[in-house]
Amino acid sequence: MTMRIFSSAQACGFGPISKLAALIPLFKGATIDFTGRDVALDFARRHVHRFTRIDEGDTQRYEDVAAGLAEADVVVSVMDAELVFWAVRAEVPVLFFDSLLSFWSTERTIEDLAARAQLVRWSDDETARFVFDMLTPHERILVAHLLATRSYAQNFPGVPARIDSLTRAGASHLQLCGPIVDRDALESALSAPPPDDPPDLLINLGGFQNFFLDYESHNAYLDLLRRWVTELATAQPELRRILVCCGAFREPVTETHGDVRIEYTMLPHKDFLRHLAHAPLYAVPPSLTSLHEAVILRRLPLLLPEQHYGHVSNLRSLRGTAIADHAASLIDLGTRFEVPEDDLGGTRALDRLTRELLADEAEYRSFADYLSKRLADYRQLTDEERAAAVDELGELLDGPTPAGLLEHIGDRLVPTGRTS
Repeated sequence: MTMRIFSSAQACGFGPISKLAALIPLFKGATIDFTGRDVALDFARRHVHRFTRIDEGDTQRYEDVAAGLAEADVVVSVMDAELVFWAVRAEVPVLFFDSLLSFWSTERTIEDLAARAQLVRWSDDETARFVFDMLTPHERILVAHLLATRSYAQNFPGVPARIDSLTRAGASHLQLCGPIVDRDALESALSAPPPDDPPDLLINLGGFQNFFLDYESHNAYLDLLRRWVTELATAQPELRRILVCCGAFREPVTETHGDVRIEYTMLPHKDFLRHLAHAPLYAVPPSLTSLHEAVILRRLPLLLPEQHYGHVSNLRSLRGTAIADHAASLIDLGTRFEVPEDDLGGTRALDRLTRELLADEAEYRSFADYLSKRLADYRQLTDEERAAAVDELGELLDGPTPAGLLEHIGDRLVPTGRTS
């Protein structure tokens, strides 16, 4: 009998939805229905071959997920806590995947969150919804781990310790895993010949959209990087082709500056990975999905300045590694770039500070010179230094493969409500 899966992914950048797309082939023979919005919906529609059905919808609204839950044998959620809530209330087994387990912050104890998870699971509808809504967005993710039938956390510094604390609170179904990436696409990229016209510099700005950043208004980071790239093309004509990939560039734009061609675009994932596999120079903010892909393809990236607070946290966790030592961080520009230790507050501050860099010519010049110097230092790294840095990072990210953890998963699902 064919397993029917109802799925969604948190609409914050390409990380969650790219992980969902990577996981789908592991459920062999299953039908996969997807409901989502914003950047997650954009990515899913560009990878329509991975899904049986794609619908636009907001998983915070029950009416948008009710039909999918009614038909589902299993729910698969990548960092979408709302979908976990509805699945548990509907008594549908749910698999929850998370790449940022060490990042989520809470002032409550894990035991307090575990007690609230039990209220969400067993209370009446009104109480369950009230208890869940009183949690912060970060706490909802942690509670989703406690509620899920099985949950999986991608390895990163701090993740094993967080797993231990959740396990002690009763979440014995939570497992550490290695990179949640599209292994088939990565292997195809490695075996494929180089593109006919490979870029000399590949820049990956990711999906960019999240709970605050967007393509139309809170987008100063994109303007900042575009100005720097334009100047780079003029100053360094040996960079014959610069390819800049981002969800914001759904409509491709090509510019020519002297002998250098700059292309702004959003590529299908397999095409992007093919370019990455052969790119001599690669630059990306400290995004975890991008780091996992780069390690597997044996490409050391230059880490670009932080787009949002999550990148600040990621870079801090990598402190002392070679990749962090060579990173370009706004913190290097002075104490005013030390943002609040808060996801929303820190992201708002980074957006404001980025606008200030664009508005003040002297400040911008300092930033541009700094970033160009970081790129120049990165280009001077030897093959041996790059390989050693990749190996060092790979050890921090390693863990059991999702394919191994999900083997025969249908035989191991227990009814929602069990703690082990």
